[in-house]
Amino acid sequence: MALKIARTLQELDQLAPKRTALTIGVFDGVHRGHRAILDHLAARRTAGAVDSAWVMTFHPHPLTVTHSREMPQILTTIDERLELLARAPIDGVFVIHFDEATAQIEYRDFIQRYFLDAMDMRELVIGYDCHFGHKREGSPERVAEEGERRGFAVTIVPPLRVDAEIVSSTTIRKTLAAANLERANHLLGHAYLVRGRVARGQGRGRDLGFPTANLAIEEPAKLWPPGGVYAVRVGWRGWIYDGMMNVGRAPTMKRGHTDEMEVHIFDFDHHIYGEEISVWCEAYLRPEQKFPTVTALIDQLGEDRRIARELLTSSR
Repeated sequence: MALKIARTLQELDQLAPKRTALTIGVFDGVHRGHRAILDHLAARRTAGAVDSAWVMTFHPHPLTVTHSREMPQILTTIDERLELLARAPIDGVFVIHFDEATAQIEYRDFIQRYFLDAMDMRELVIGYDCHFGHKREGSPERVAEEGERRGFAVTIVPPLRVDAEIVSSTTIRKTLAAANLERANHLLGHAYLVRGRVARGQGRGRDLGFPTANLAIEEPAKLWPPGGVYAVRVGWRGWIYDGMMNVGRAPTMKRGHTDEMEVHIFDFDHHIYGEEISVWCEAYLRPEQKFPTVTALIDQLGEDRRIARELLTSSR
């Protein structure tokens, strides 16, 4: 069943969620810690305690409104987040537009307006560090007190540790920024996702025998993978292809000063300019480098493609 998505209260009313188990949060990255919360939601639905499992999230990131100077780079844009949530065992997502008015809602009013009235919530499942409402005063402890008073169950999910390390979006950002893709993917529980629209490039890749799709990333806060060459999987119109991606300035062929993401999709011959693709960064192959000749670059690209094919085939 397709994931139900509502972006306004009017759209949510049309979907008419009933007897829900609900969670709330930004869920940046939809990592393994988040997945523990989502799995608990699904378990309550399977047990028959509720009829459906829903996620309530925010766009844009609340810090862009409340503390813009503290706003981190994000692991997932809203479209990437929804794509990842569509793979989770939930029924729907309500995306709340976060603005100054939203930031001023007192947490008890938020519970009444969004949880009880809009979502017919019967159970709330939240992470140990979840806070919402004006000045983040809706702490897990205060929300649990509200549950006792108003008659809804509250489950507080403890932190998930992997190799003695608490899984968090902050930790994953630092790990990815340090170019440790393997560790970041391990903490995420999935390959790092980049979603973008294919823009026209200068055709240099095609001239080399390695045509590329140039990704236009519209979200300026998106955390890019560190510069280098990656083995990737590419999603387009429901199909999945193997490929490789270069992140950087392609110094052998270009003299620009702007990083780009260029994806070479294996065994692919479609015109996809203007369309969106999803790129899953499965493995880091090597740093970007400048080659002495175009022939040397072509030889290395052929070797990159061979290694990427082997890695992607073995990891299926």
